[in-house]
This record gives sequence, structure tokens and C-alpha cells, in this order.
Amino acid sequence: MHERAHVAARAARGAATILGAVPLLIFATGLAVAGPPGQDMENATEPTPAAFPPQSGGSVAVQSFLEDDAALLAWLEAHNKDVLAAAARVDQAVAELARDRLFPNPSVEGTVSDIPAGTTNPPGLTRADTAVYGTVLSETVEIGKRGPRVESARLRLESERRSYLEALGDKTAEARLILGRVAYLGARQAVLEESLAAARQNLDLQRSRLENGDLSGNDFDRLLVDTLLLESEVDANRQESESTAAACGAVLADPCSAAGAGIESVNRAAALPPAPDARAAIERRPDIQALALARDAANRDALLAHRRRIPDPSLSLGYTHDNLTISGDQPRTFLFSIAIPLPVFDRGQHEASRAEARARELEWTAAGARERGRADVDALLKRRASLERTLGELLGQAVPKSKGVLEATLDAVNRGGMSMTDLLLARRTHTDLLLKVMDLQFDLFIVRNDLRRALGLDADLARAAAATPEVRP
Repeated sequence: MHERAHVAARAARGAATILGAVPLLIFATGLAVAGPPGQDMENATEPTPAAFPPQSGGSVAVQSFLEDDAALLAWLEAHNKDVLAAAARVDQAVAELARDRLFPNPSVEGTVSDIPAGTTNPPGLTRADTAVYGTVLSETVEIGKRGPRVESARLRLESERRSYLEALGDKTAEARLILGRVAYLGARQAVLEESLAAARQNLDLQRSRLENGDLSGNDFDRLLVDTLLLESEVDANRQESESTAAACGAVLADPCSAAGAGIESVNRAAALPPAPDARAAIERRPDIQALALARDAANRDALLAHRRRIPDPSLSLGYTHDNLTISGDQPRTFLFSIAIPLPVFDRGQHEASRAEARARELEWTAAGARERGRADVDALLKRRASLERTLGELLGQAVPKSKGVLEATLDAVNRGGMSMTDLLLARRTHTDLLLKVMDLQFDLFIVRNDLRRALGLDADLARAAAATPEVRP
């Protein structure tokens, strides 16, 4: 009877040990499957309302966005899908930095040993008399690796932020270009329609002269053909204007309204500083800075790889409850151990070589981008000077003279002093001159817009609007 009580007492102690270890094991399992505080499983499959890009209604005014760079940039930052995607990449880099700042997870191990398989020694022992329960908690201690890893992630985050500014600046230049094209085609359409209305009015007048016998049929037919050609140009320009407006809506995520926008809006758009410092502006360009920061991050990756030759020890603390005290074992014991990996074969040498080669690649890429940027700026500045000189001559001399010639020719034809051929030639020359001036004005706008992109001025505007401290490469 006394022996049975003794066995029952041991069984109870074993069960209590198992029950005592269960909460620790459940806690460890929970650490493995649980997410960070404040998150739940629904977040992995169903995004919050803030994750959806904002929607807009109505239409955007071409004139106001052409003349207000800050408003255009703010609109694109909130509505353009490519810019929102670039912002999401920044959020990914933020999460990666937070992940790399974490310490390695500890591990917990639970064991049950000395379970009899057959007869026991001495005979007659039960599982409760022989079972040994153990728990081991282990943690890896990093030596010299956390600092370079965190610094590399921080530099990649700063590089991604520059890439975001680059994407925003590029989209701003792209949107401004298409807004300018909408305004330019609208102004061109107005000139063509005005010329067509004058041609139709003159055609009606000449038809009366034809009926009265004051005009030959051949001259009237030439005037009619010229009017038909002008109508085809009006229709072609209208179709191009409609397709450009559709493309504008795709970039700005809303229909574009060209009301009030004309060639003057194009002339005022894409303003440039009086004497930009091209070299300093190119060094400030976000794509150049992103490459430099990515290069620095690659160098930190190389340092991290080199430090893999320093082994990271694993420290362990264990507790054992031994029921086989009949053999002289201690009933409760602690365990302290350290495991040190031996960097015999893999010492990070190949990862370091790859990271160093990546740093050299980014350095050469940045150098090439600087050279291309300086060459582009020089070419664009020369192109701008040439266009401004040509436009000054045309607007100051050619357009007033052409207008005077057209008015004098029309008056002479109406009085019968000149032929219809002279009128057709004068009208066509004047219309072509006006369209040529508009084409040159639009070309000058493109050059200014490209200069803003090459100098990174839109990115500077975005950087100033953000007004956040930056990390210099």
C-alpha cells in the first residue's frame, strides 16, 4: 500500500512538471505565429481604407496647372498611380529598416526522455519513475553585424526616398509636357479655325464675283481647294487635340479642361532661374543622390559580409526535472551552454566581393549620369538661346509684316487690283507663319521643361515642400 502511494506521488509530480512546462511552450509557439503588436490576421488580406489611392471628381484646369508648378506637383503626389507606387516602395524600405533593427528571435526547446522501452532497471519501474523533462532557452548573440546591417537598411531607405523624388519630378515634367501640348493644340486649333472662317467668308464673296462674271472659274476653284485643305487641317488638329486630352486625363487621373488655356499659358509655363548652376543642380538631382546612397549601402553590405568571419555565439539556459532519482540522479538541475560556429569554409568572402562590385557599378553609373546630365544641360541651353533668338525675330518683324501684306492683298483683290493667286499665297504664308511661331513657342516650352528635368528643379520643389531633414551621401 505504501509503495502504491509512493508511485502515485511520483506520477503526480511528473504530471505537475508537464503542466508547468505547457505554458512556456504555448508562449513560445505564440511568439512564432503572432504578428507585431497592433496587427491582426485580417490586415494581411484586407487593406485599410488609407491603402487605397484617393479618387477625384470633375476635371483639372490645364491653365492653372501649367502656371502653378507646386499645385501640379501636389496633385500628382496624391493622384498619379506611378507616384503612389513609388511612395509604396518607400514604405517597403521603412519596413525593411524596422526589420533589420530587430534582434534575433530566441528559441525554446522542450524534451521528454528516459521513457522505458521494455523492462526497466531495476525492474518494476513505471514511466513516472524514469521520465526526464527538460526545457532549453537559446539566444544567438550577434557580434559586429547589427550596426552595418541597420546602416545599410537606413541608406537604402534614403536612396528610395530620393528615387521617390525622382519619380515625382519625372511625372511632373511628363504631366507639364502633356498639359502644354493640350494648350498648344488648342491655340493652334483657334488659329486654324479663324483662318478657315476667313477663308469661307472670302469664298462666299468670291462666289458672288464669279456669278457676276468678275472672277474666272479657275481662280474660284483654286480658292475652293485651298479652303478644303484648310478644313482637313482643322479636322486633323482637332483629332490630335482630343487624343492628347485623353492622354492628359490618364496622367492626371481626371479629365483635362483646356478652358482659358492658350499659347500664353505655354509661354509662362516651365519657368527657369535666370542663371542656373548646372553642376550644383546636377549634384542635387535625386537620381544621382539615390545612386550614391545605394553605393554607400552596398559598401555597408560588404562590411557586413566581411564580419561574417566573426562567429556569433549561441547562449543556452536549460532546466531539467529528473524522476530517475533511484539511480542517484539529481531531481532538478540547470544547464548553461555556449555554441560557437566555426567560419572554416564560408566566411562571407563571396558576398563581400559581390557587394563591392555592386558599389563600383553604382559609382560608375552615377558618374555616367552626371556626364550625361551636364551634356544635356549644355545642349538644351544652346537650343533655348537659338529658339529665343528666332522667335524674337519672327514676332518682332515677320509677323507684323505678314499681317500687313495679307490685309493689303485682301483689299486689292476686293478692288480687282490683284488676282486670287496672290491672295491665296498671302493668306497661306501668314497662316503658316503664325503656326510656325506657335510651333517654335511650343518647342521652347519643351526645352524649358527638359531643362527643369535635367536640373532636377521639380524634385527640388518637392524636396522644399516636404521640408524634411535629409541624409547626404
